[in-house]
Amino acid sequence: MHNRKLFRSIILAMTPLFISSCGGDEQSLAENPEPRLVRTLIVGTDNSTAWQEFPGKVEALKMAELSFRTSGELSTLMAREGDEIQKGDVVATLDDRDQQIRLRAREKEFEQANDDYQRGLSLIDSGSISRSDLQKLEASASTAKSNFEAAQRDLDGTRLIAPFHGWIAMRHVENFEEVSAMERIYTLQDISTLTVKVDIPESIMIRARREADLKVTALFDAFPGRAFPLTLNEVATRASADTNTFEVTFALENFGDLNILPGMSAAVRLQSPSMAAAQDNLFAPPAAILSDGQGPYAFIAVASSEGLANVELRRVSVGALTGAGLQITAGLSPGDLLITAGMSKLQNGMQVRVQREISE
Repeated sequence: MHNRKLFRSIILAMTPLFISSCGGDEQSLAENPEPRLVRTLIVGTDNSTAWQEFPGKVEALKMAELSFRTSGELSTLMAREGDEIQKGDVVATLDDRDQQIRLRAREKEFEQANDDYQRGLSLIDSGSISRSDLQKLEASASTAKSNFEAAQRDLDGTRLIAPFHGWIAMRHVENFEEVSAMERIYTLQDISTLTVKVDIPESIMIRARREADLKVTALFDAFPGRAFPLTLNEVATRASADTNTFEVTFALENFGDLNILPGMSAAVRLQSPSMAAAQDNLFAPPAAILSDGQGPYAFIAVASSEGLANVELRRVSVGALTGAGLQITAGLSPGDLLITAGMSKLQNGMQVRVQREISE
């Protein structure tokens, strides 16, 4: 009995020491965790792929809203949507019976007034008519001629004629409707050559000059893997008050085997090889650049031993977002190991394990 009490006392006395010893091991493990594994890439230059993209909209080179100069009832609609139309083709007519009647009446009035004037001319030398009466006959003939020509124009105005070669993009009315003067009947577009309009920021406009070796292409989701060359057509000289961008129009040759039509969206890609080479740009993945109250920064892995590195927080200056990545204008150097994943868990000076480097 005495021995059992002695054994129990020894166990109770050793328990705090055992617990303390285990706690020390756990604390030691917590204070020395295995370094985090981070992914890096080697920062370098990429002049060949430096480009920028902007959303653009395809439009027809020429477009006209066709309408009658006079009101009336539609008589015929010759053209349908999608029809190819030649310059001078009649595409619609109005009921012209009233214009025909008016034209015949004006023609008779003109013939009568002109005959009276010609008769007066033959009598002026004999004194049978005064000079003032002859002037009145001349004025009446001139007025009648003007009325006759106006009636002829009204009759001609009942025929809607295509002003250029193109395609009917839209028909806005149905046959036999009453239409008003200048009401839209058809939308005619010349799509033999298309244009692509895009809004370019002010900073890009400074460099996008006519004499620069700017390479511009259009890309369409419907034609993956193909880039269509664009040529500069015109540039707005005044920026939009809302967006501070300039509208730039590029010409796009319409390839007959493709169905590129006005209204389609395009990605307009701008690239200048000499500009990129002159700047000796550095690029980084946008996700690898963080920002706080002091501005943008990145984490660099500085090798310390085999497979291990120390984290260095590096303040950077950034430029434009391009196809090669985010342009870095200051703060990084070629060859730096840029950490590209898990940055939210990193701190300056932390030791990390470096995954196999990837060249950017």
